[in-house]
Amino acid sequence: MPAIKNTEEQGPSVGGVLLCAVIVALIGALLGFLFLASVSPTSFKSVADLQAYLEKNPEPKLLDISYFEGGISRARSWEQKRDALLNGSETTVEFTAGELNAWMSSNFRNSSPAVSGEDAPAIVILPGVPNFFIDEKEGLFFNLPTNLTIYGSAHHCMIVVKGHFNPAQPEFTMDALHANGAAIPILSGLGDQFVGALLQVYSQTDEFVAFQAAWEKVETVEIVGDTIRLKLR
Repeated sequence: MPAIKNTEEQGPSVGGVLLCAVIVALIGALLGFLFLASVSPTSFKSVADLQAYLEKNPEPKLLDISYFEGGISRARSWEQKRDALLNGSETTVEFTAGELNAWMSSNFRNSSPAVSGEDAPAIVILPGVPNFFIDEKEGLFFNLPTNLTIYGSAHHCMIVVKGHFNPAQPEFTMDALHANGAAIPILSGLGDQFVGALLQVYSQTDEFVAFQAAWEKVETVEIVGDTIRLKLR
């Protein structure tokens, strides 16, 4: 007796459907991240500037992304404070955001690729000069302009870190991390690892090494107004 063939077509399995759904979701999330990462955020010099902008634009646009950018002090007061911090000659040292930014701009420069031409790597990430913004309510903003070259295509990205210092200790807690308009996960130390990898370009400079050594002597950190107050051991 001839065998009877089963003419019913077997439908997709539940596992296959779930796998396809996960792949589609991941692709969508990646495309969404890349799109937001291409949107440059708007910088504001003060909380008052942001509030004035919001009063004129009560309904924010869909991609209206902002951050605070600190100014650069023209005075040389940061030099004496820097020496006091690095040498441990004072018990308390205070910096305004402008003084910190004057310090950064005087000691750090935009990096340039070490290798060019055919021997250049496919992806090059070059952080620029760090920028700080300090506000007692908003916390501390650490901004890092970054140039990226991906297979010869040049891009600019602003890395924005927002966070605060925990009371009675110098530990910095990251509250948010963005690459332009795209949020980067900060859970499980991912944010710290990401920023740490970017700062590796400065890790061998004398100024960076000296600052790390001085930070070991910091006992507490407090933000008062637009000033960061460091108490030393």
